[in-house]
Amino acid sequence: MKKQNTLTKVTRVSFGAAAILVLAGSAIFTSCKKDRTNRPNVVAIDGQAAASYQSGTHNGFFWSLWKSDGATGTVNYVNGSGGNYSVNWNGFNGNFTCGKGYSVGSASYKIGYNLGIYSNSGGGTFGWYGWTRNPYYEYYVNETWGAVSPHTGTYLGTFESDGAGYNVWTRWVTGKNIDGGDGFRQIYSSRVTKVTTGQNRVITFANHYNKWSSLGYTLGQLNIPAIMVAETWGSNTNGNINCTIWAQ
Repeated sequence: MKKQNTLTKVTRVSFGAAAILVLAGSAIFTSCKKDRTNRPNVVAIDGQAAASYQSGTHNGFFWSLWKSDGATGTVNYVNGSGGNYSVNWNGFNGNFTCGKGYSVGSASYKIGYNLGIYSNSGGGTFGWYGWTRNPYYEYYVNETWGAVSPHTGTYLGTFESDGAGYNVWTRWVTGKNIDGGDGFRQIYSSRVTKVTTGQNRVITFANHYNKWSSLGYTLGQLNIPAIMVAETWGSNTNGNINCTIWAQ
């Protein structure tokens, strides 16, 4: 659901997906054990000045920030209080993802969120995101997206969840999965109508999990981080996002 599969030193595929996961397979998640709560809350990327991937914990939430190799421009990510985070970027060329969530995913999560600000002149998306193993899936619940639609693959139908209609899509990706093997499947639900900002909303992830399963696409092991992801990709993109999440 990204512009193209970009397989560089850090595997990047789909929507910005592998962002939180791909540097060293499962080993990457040891970063959250270091509990970087006391580190500065601002992570700035200016061209290639910052590390490609950074993550930690903050106020009980897992957070991560990733940029593609060779990206240029400026991205500023800030962990706010509780489940809040914000990110703004200017003149950015490449792909980045960031967000706040949990160090382990779950089919039973019910996520409350308020998207206070959203603008994105490039591609990319905003929504609930994660991976599974055995089998490998990259999954999304897309609540809104940038100027370029992320929708691609095979359309599987529409259903309702939390008072909104969602279109379901899937596709097989031939790139590397989070453990470096070949191939994985994407599955995602996208709102029929993008969310508006400034309202409290809910994602009942079990509704999406169960719908995908009913269509023959059952997720694997969910013991991998899951975040409310903000992503962009493209050339000379600009944007500003502020979001707060909480457990319902």
